Amino acid sequence: MRSQKLWLLTLNATFNMVMGFILPVNMIFIKQNLHQTQNMAGFSLMVYSALMMIGNYLGGILFDRYSKKWTLQIGYIIAVVSLIGMTFHHVWPSYLFMLVMLGFGMGISYTAINGYTAFVAEETVGDSRVLFNNMYLAANLGIAIGSTAVGFIFEWSIFFTFFIPVIFFIACLLIVFFKSGVLDQTNEEAEKTHDIVVDDEEVDPKIAIGQKRFRMNLIILSLGIFIMWMGYTQWDSNMSLYMLGHGFSKKEYSIVFTINAASLLLIQPIMNRIMSKLFKLLKNQILVGITIMGLSFLLLPGAKQYWMYVVSMLILTVGESMVFPTIPALLNKMSTSKNRGNLQSLYTIMGSLGRAVGPYAGSLIVTALSFANLFYGITATMILVALSLKGVKELEK
Repeated sequence: MRSQKLWLLTLNATFNMVMGFILPVNMIFIKQNLHQTQNMAGFSLMVYSALMMIGNYLGGILFDRYSKKWTLQIGYIIAVVSLIGMTFHHVWPSYLFMLVMLGFGMGISYTAINGYTAFVAEETVGDSRVLFNNMYLAANLGIAIGSTAVGFIFEWSIFFTFFIPVIFFIACLLIVFFKSGVLDQTNEEAEKTHDIVVDDEEVDPKIAIGQKRFRMNLIILSLGIFIMWMGYTQWDSNMSLYMLGHGFSKKEYSIVFTINAASLLLIQPIMNRIMSKLFKLLKNQILVGITIMGLSFLLLPGAKQYWMYVVSMLILTVGESMVFPTIPALLNKMSTSKNRGNLQSLYTIMGSLGRAVGPYAGSLIVTALSFANLFYGITATMILVALSLKGVKELEK
């Protein structure tokens, strides 16, 4: 099981490294290199994320009903073919087709990675929150490396901006091909002992909470995940144009993500110890975290100096360190051995939906109103969503 966790962390870090390569430069590339409008660039990322969401859903079906190994491989193969096309063919609108197919393939792969994670979390009694935290740190480390490197590589070579992710995903294909026995065998061994370990008196949260309240829990959490990612994804999309418009370089923009990941490595372990003592209920930790994330955007309307962007990102990092690993932990707390995978996919799908709508909705607000109105709107909606978490009924254990 330790080997499986290691390979899962590797796949997750590599996947997010590619995300860090692709997302920050796409708004700039579509607008400046392909000569499209900001609205079209935002719309393109929306369609990209929408296809990723469809891939998330299809990946869950393939993972549960067919083959774990081939679900990962199919997703990676689609992504590699799309990236090869993007490497050599920079013509609109065919670039848009390749971009959305990339999202589709990545969606399939990401759900498969989360499926493995949820299964290991289910079989590893008492260790699920640690696993989610480690996967979250691996993801952020990957994003930081990718987004930092692409700030330099994009200015040096557009070809390598898209070809390096091809190499990363081919490496992932090789890992899945040669290490699939490790990934599957560990789970199969867990299944053999699972019937012995399972407690017949396991409490079903849906019954303990009540079906109506349980359904309301899922609605509130889904809305919260969606709104949170709509706001968070502005940093991956419209913020690039906002910072460039204020005279900052692509490198300075990408370094903000490096600061985010580096500070996260220090902040999250500290926050985990503090939060576990302050909050007995996970929903209250998420409530405070989302509020902090929303308040971080209040620094941006008047941000003219670079340190203001850094401080905004640091505040956002504190909030996300409280929220992102805790939502999967809360979903895990609400689940049983029969529906744990399905509930975990809720976070992936709603996150993809938020990332789909966020860039385009943000670009529309900026075009119709201003960046300042966008930032104030994000703060207001995040606080409202945070307050709605009071309506979540959580079992104390």
